[in-house]
Amino acid sequence: MKRGTRRAGISVAAVVVLAGGWSLYNIFAPRAVPLPGCGSPAVWAHRGFHAVAQENSVASVSAAVTKGFCGAEIDVQWFDDRGLVVAHDELEENDLLPNALTLAQLLDSLPQLPQYLWLDFKNLDRHNAAAAAAHIDSLIAKHHFANRFVVESVSSVPLRLLWWHAPNVIPAYWINRPPKGWKGPLHDAQIAAAIGLLGLPALSVPKEMLTDHLTSLFGHLSLFTWTCDSHEEIEHARALGAKVVLTDGDFAMLFAKAGT
Repeated sequence: MKRGTRRAGISVAAVVVLAGGWSLYNIFAPRAVPLPGCGSPAVWAHRGFHAVAQENSVASVSAAVTKGFCGAEIDVQWFDDRGLVVAHDELEENDLLPNALTLAQLLDSLPQLPQYLWLDFKNLDRHNAAAAAAHIDSLIAKHHFANRFVVESVSSVPLRLLWWHAPNVIPAYWINRPPKGWKGPLHDAQIAAAIGLLGLPALSVPKEMLTDHLTSLFGHLSLFTWTCDSHEEIEHARALGAKVVLTDGDFAMLFAKAGT
């Protein structure tokens, strides 16, 4: 074997070993996302919080704050000429109304900001991650909101890119339901690979997927779950180690002082 070929082989092997070690560290290393000021679990208002008729609005977030929730969730989408727009369903640029509410306008219009705001980022991708991060960073600076935005996405790599550019957000990887035909171990491996390679600290989990099995594998991460609309569901999520629970019900005060 030629010396150059041998050196190349050694370099490749070293990269593989380092990448493997990094992945294993990220899979098993304990992590916790601190949420000062919230109970345990932190019960946050979902976009459809029943106290108001209109979802994803200034009124819905304001009502959540008034009711005592330490956090609220809204849906956002990125548009190059407007930044983050508050909207749930997928929209094309031509579908947007001229007065569509932007995240910046929402924050400016709130009488009082929530302690935390969960952004369900509907169209995050590799092309808009850096621009969205810069936009969020500007809002963090303006409103003193460091480590108070949770950014949730089903797209793990773009989420890691956004977090790279905006390190003062809390990234939550939305675990989607397994693709058709995927068995449990294969789905577990896909989640572990994403966590191992990207080092994301939080998982967003539909309540029916928050199980003893999932907690046994990923309970060292911060588990965020949704949407729990009864006291029993919230208690069940707490028992399984959920850090944040979204609800459409009026449960804020029951858990506000339950600990951190």
